[in-house]
Amino acid sequence: MSSAKLRFRDYQLDPDGFELCRAGHRLRLERKPMELLILLAEKQGHLVKREEIIEKIWGKDFFFDAENGINNAVRKIRSALNDDPEQPRFVKTSVGKGYRFIAPVERVLEPAGSPTPERVVIPREPTVFRWRRAWVPALGATAFIAAGFAFNIAGIRSRILPRGAPPIHSIVVLPLENLSGNPDEQYFADGMTDELTTVLAKIGSLRVISRTSSMQYRNSHKPLVQIASELNVEAVVEGSVTRSSDRVRITAQLVDARTDRHLWAETYDRDMRDILALQSDVAGAIAKQVKAQITPAETAKIAAVTHSDPEAYQLYLQGLYYWDKGTEQSAANSREYFQKAIEKDPGFARAWIGLAFAYNLLSDYRHGKEAARKALSLDDTIGRGHAAFAFATWRNDWDWSVAQQEFKRAIELDPNDTHAHHGYAGYLSALRRFDEAHSEMQRALELDPLAVLANTNLGSIYWSSHDFDRAIQQLNRALEIDPSFPDAHCDLGLVYESLGKYEQALVEFEKYKTLSRNGNLLLAKAAVAHLYAVQGRRADALRLLEELKAARKPGDMLSYSIALVYVGLGDKDRAFQWLRNSFAEHDDDLLDLNDDPRVEPLHSDPRFQDLVRRVGIPVNGAGVVAH
Repeated sequence: MSSAKLRFRDYQLDPDGFELCRAGHRLRLERKPMELLILLAEKQGHLVKREEIIEKIWGKDFFFDAENGINNAVRKIRSALNDDPEQPRFVKTSVGKGYRFIAPVERVLEPAGSPTPERVVIPREPTVFRWRRAWVPALGATAFIAAGFAFNIAGIRSRILPRGAPPIHSIVVLPLENLSGNPDEQYFADGMTDELTTVLAKIGSLRVISRTSSMQYRNSHKPLVQIASELNVEAVVEGSVTRSSDRVRITAQLVDARTDRHLWAETYDRDMRDILALQSDVAGAIAKQVKAQITPAETAKIAAVTHSDPEAYQLYLQGLYYWDKGTEQSAANSREYFQKAIEKDPGFARAWIGLAFAYNLLSDYRHGKEAARKALSLDDTIGRGHAAFAFATWRNDWDWSVAQQEFKRAIELDPNDTHAHHGYAGYLSALRRFDEAHSEMQRALELDPLAVLANTNLGSIYWSSHDFDRAIQQLNRALEIDPSFPDAHCDLGLVYESLGKYEQALVEFEKYKTLSRNGNLLLAKAAVAHLYAVQGRRADALRLLEELKAARKPGDMLSYSIALVYVGLGDKDRAFQWLRNSFAEHDDDLLDLNDDPRVEPLHSDPRFQDLVRRVGIPVNGAGVVAH
């Protein structure tokens, strides 16, 4: 037996290994473009008609916009081969007919016994399994798994890792490409990316990179090995989503970044009503391929299917799309979509969780807590629901005990939920349990290394613990990710101020002011006023202070910031007066009272100890939080 590889110019195509290489380096090419390239190269010089492409690559029963799919696949082939459609060296278009591979192709035979990758097997879904999926809700996930279908839902019999290959412990799902031919469907592809990531994250033995970081690689032409290196993962999942009317098709493939080797590929066609089962199918197949260690409880979570009204589910995905943008306006938009999803399906627990996070992002913690409580009443096994409830309870009720219990429960249920680790880190920092806070935030960043807010907040924790050098390093890391992120500039200014580098601090505060909107403009002015106060520029500080008081309106929650200016001026009496105002306003800034270095001049005052107790923070006799 011999295996043939195809060489053209300085490229080598391995149809059996499903790989395209140049100068020994594997090039990134998704499954459909790869199949089309193989088809064209194997018919070198001959016209391959579009009808033949559709039949051989997509199948006769393909129900989507195949024309658009072909165009996208050809575009990606040309991108990988650096080919110019106007002056092609490889793929030439015959307008209205098809395509021709015009480069000379050399077939290179390798002798039997030489190491070659296994061929990717992409079977069609056997009809016999379709009814079993619909039966899952009636039987329950445990019975379903016991019946022998765990991680082989839909009859998947694709490739497995080569014998002797080590298990994979970390993975990222790159943004699934929208092949629907409609930019307005982007939310759906992004939602599928998030949902697949969420299902995989239920496996405790896998470190699954959050969607926030993976989305940084949308439309990236970086090699998969480089992306994996930047995210510190061992495997990469990529693919595409196509939606038409009430049908969905997802194509996914898995690459071992350690060996730059294609491991597995599969295509799934479903009715929209089966979309949740589809995600479980894909996640289960991937889990099998990476040889993940999975507990029975995790197996049940992955295989479990929770049905929702299809229209409600699409509204939920639109809510996720806007919530992920992280702005106040996008949070308001996401809240509207989550509310619409709930109107369609009041029992949709994850929509209630999305609503809770939207309210929390808008600092409306009372409604956030109510939405999270409703979600937990519907399904208390979703870790993210406990995380939303923990954060809202802490910030709204100042209930430190319940918040800690809920944060721990969230992490227990979902160790890969970056939101739970992130929120718990802030909680621990407020308790001055800095070592634990560092650990939790580092874990959040392992799961979401490119999240600018998490990077910024780790810098803030370092500042609170007086580790100023590491704070600067971390905040600069955040600004490398997003130079226009206001909070990173503000926190960097606070660190420089603590070090007595006042000019550098002022530069950062001015950047914060320039990049901020609405109420944050007043907070920026308050930061500068405090800087002037500690710098000894008393007249300038008092001038800004009076401007702050004049601009203050009900609901602005500026009392804490005004108190800080008085701390900088050394006027403790007025500082405590404004801190009492902040307490009366129930300003959640007071929750960070004990880990804010700017307040440290007040620590020895009995009034400070009394205020900390009233906020509910457990303290020892010295007025410092008890560990």
